[in-house]
Amino acid sequence: MILSFIIPMYNAEEYIEQCLYSIIDQPVNKNIFEIILINDGSTDNSLSKANEISKKHKSITVYSQKNKGLSATRNRGIELARGAYIWFIDADDYIIPNTVNTLLSCLKKHNLDILEFQYIRTESRVLNVSINNNPSLADVKVQNGKKYVARRGYNESCCISIYRRELIIQIGVRFIEGKIMEDMVFNAEIVPKANRIAYYPLDAYRYVINPNSIWMNEESAAYRKSITDFIFMTKKISFFIKDYKQNDIGTKIIESKQQEMLFNISKRLLTSDFTISEINTIIKDLRKHKLYPLSKYNGISKFRKFENYMFNKKLLFLLSIRIYRFFKKPIDHFIIKKYRQRREKLIKETIVNP
Repeated sequence: MILSFIIPMYNAEEYIEQCLYSIIDQPVNKNIFEIILINDGSTDNSLSKANEISKKHKSITVYSQKNKGLSATRNRGIELARGAYIWFIDADDYIIPNTVNTLLSCLKKHNLDILEFQYIRTESRVLNVSINNNPSLADVKVQNGKKYVARRGYNESCCISIYRRELIIQIGVRFIEGKIMEDMVFNAEIVPKANRIAYYPLDAYRYVINPNSIWMNEESAAYRKSITDFIFMTKKISFFIKDYKQNDIGTKIIESKQQEMLFNISKRLLTSDFTISEINTIIKDLRKHKLYPLSKYNGISKFRKFENYMFNKKLLFLLSIRIYRFFKKPIDHFIIKKYRQRREKLIKETIVNP
């Protein structure tokens, strides 16, 4: 068995068929891969739909459990996997046609522990053409994990990497259960310990923005959890930065990723329903852990620099929250919604006319 696809599934009845068939329809020998689909306590018809498909395809094995969350489900998948390599797939995403064989060829040719590749984040379910099909395998640069993470960093999602199962088992790395952003911490731990890792610029995966996910859900409890989990993971990254320094691993990129996480925290705090007092306490806690104020942003976006400046001036930031809450509806409609529409239009244009 060469490859194990691990798919956690929770209330994905609308998407699971596309996800599964994006794998099954790949022109790959069905004897060399397995699909481990774990139903994580779905309350819709996901399980029955998955069972129906699995009866037609022997490569699919369906498991079911009480709801434990994404991390715990992925961890169970690791224990069940038999393939030499593992690819984690989200049930509401899909793989681009005719890409799996190419990725497997890259893994084999370079004898890799980890292969990272390209993806596109989109709202669409029909953008199934790769923008850069079959880039040269000869141009792939293999590095050890320490050099790679110092020079390139690591993917923020585990779904756009393929991992040697033996490496995961040997290190004992697992996803932190009960938290989101667990991918980033997983990769921060495993990438430096790889002997052979490479980035292959093949557009092979569609990360679909799900309006029902905790990232997009503006319901109070879910949105609050996304912020507190973000803060938790940011603190975990501080631990890895310290560890990297002790092991002579460059920290420039991981520190940049941490700053990006903090910037996302500031944006979520701005649109959250935390009280001003609660936000003030959060900022004090970030300062206590040397995570506030943010480092000076060196990008080209003037608006981004302004946002950083606002967040770093606590009183100004708290004032901006009051202003946002007063004008919330027009801001959400004319600024945030329009921005998302422009971004999606650009993505579709890029894929149609690469």
